[in-house]
Amino acid sequence: MNSKAKLKQAIIIIMDDVRASHLFGLIDKGKLPNMGVLAEKGLSCKNCITSFPSVTFPSYPNIVTGSYSGYFKKLGSGIPAYHWVDRDIPPKEKRKYPFIRNYDNRSHIWKIGKDLGKNVATIFEQAGEGNFLSSVNVIFRGSEFQVPDEFQSRYIFKTVQTAFEKPKEFFSSNEAPKVSIIYIPRTDELMHEKGFDHPEYIKEIIECDQALGQLINSLKKKGYFEETVICIVSDHGNYKAQKMHDLEPFFDNIGLKQYLPKKGKGDFDANFGSVGFFNFRGETWFHHPTRSHMENFELTGMGKKTLNLYDMLWKIPGVKYLYYADDENRPEKGIIHLEARFKNKDKPLKGRIVYEGLGKNQKTKYIFDNEDLYYYINDNKAQNILDGNFHNIEEWMEYTSHVDFPMFIDQLSRYFKNPRRCDIMLSTCAEYAFGYEHGHTGTPHMYNHDVALKDSMTVPLIIGGSQEIPNINLKYCKTTDLVPSLLSLLGEEPHKSVVGRSLL
Repeated sequence: MNSKAKLKQAIIIIMDDVRASHLFGLIDKGKLPNMGVLAEKGLSCKNCITSFPSVTFPSYPNIVTGSYSGYFKKLGSGIPAYHWVDRDIPPKEKRKYPFIRNYDNRSHIWKIGKDLGKNVATIFEQAGEGNFLSSVNVIFRGSEFQVPDEFQSRYIFKTVQTAFEKPKEFFSSNEAPKVSIIYIPRTDELMHEKGFDHPEYIKEIIECDQALGQLINSLKKKGYFEETVICIVSDHGNYKAQKMHDLEPFFDNIGLKQYLPKKGKGDFDANFGSVGFFNFRGETWFHHPTRSHMENFELTGMGKKTLNLYDMLWKIPGVKYLYYADDENRPEKGIIHLEARFKNKDKPLKGRIVYEGLGKNQKTKYIFDNEDLYYYINDNKAQNILDGNFHNIEEWMEYTSHVDFPMFIDQLSRYFKNPRRCDIMLSTCAEYAFGYEHGHTGTPHMYNHDVALKDSMTVPLIIGGSQEIPNINLKYCKTTDLVPSLLSLLGEEPHKSVVGRSLL
């Protein structure tokens, strides 16, 4: 324990796919007594804003690093989304064609450490000397990774409990882990399969609280509790879509061919829940296409037929927004083009985001031609940031954390800076669930997450345990604030890539 440290250990509990209002609602009903005590006596926030897109990747790794996606060759995370194509800016032609990353593939999960890149660090890599433990936490770079024999939430908690009781079972030294992460995937599985209002989903959260209670009792018995901070957070919220729609016939009828990385052939790759990420062939598959390419796209299997991709994508039902990067963008400066179409509007709405800077120094300016695409202007507080000036992430949080599309202007820019970005992004407002991935429609889930609406972007944050934790009820915060907050308690300095700020 260094001279700056207030506490010796930190335990982070990440429950996948838990909306803030749901967790705190269960606390208010007395269903989660252990989490309730931590929140009541420590720091809590019912309005913690996650990353966009509000999907496990990038939202989950961003919690563990305190950073966001960006131009990762200089600063930030290399993981822009759950699915991506490995292209570079400027393009580099290699022996093999760009691969498709899909974190549903078990073998791809083990490549996350490499995918993050060298210009970002996990909390384990930022926390100095000590033992570090990941219990089912797949963002484990810099820690000991453990999976219990029985893959149930209570055993995932039990792994960390055992590490405090018997450190030598995990580490070469007999010291308790300095930082431990407990990752609970079962809540996400149940949310998609059953729904956030289903008794089995609620029961799983209650069982996590019970396991937490056993962990706290063990920490107290061993004398660790007063020197340990415990944090509870989720990677994203959720919503229930209204309709399901099969997109596979739509693309088949147009004649678009799925990209095949082994052959380097095909027209496009896409995945689309309620937010769609579309990659198209440029000059080659090593190149992102220009706007001109996408307006006059030549199909490979239709006798050189050309297609305006923008016009084609607007025909997908439920699409409200379309985004793409400017051809002249650079990592430190650029423009993201925005379009919106609503049934009650005669003409499409257009706007743009202008960005400058990297990492925590990024600033963005939101400009719209005629009408505000995100209706910030209808909110008395949010409308004050529509001044045509550049603003940093903290200012976007202050003025938009309470409405739909919270800090979205900042987040979309960070996504499109990443060389692994898509070429065109579409978004519904959660009315439709498509379940389309890499040429096929899978099983679309009515209960989902990915959009920038409040329900999908807002997660719970609780920091408690030791009496060193001040009793604070925050109006808003970001998930990336967690890492610098815990590091300050441990007496360590955050990595240069960290965008979050300490809440303590």
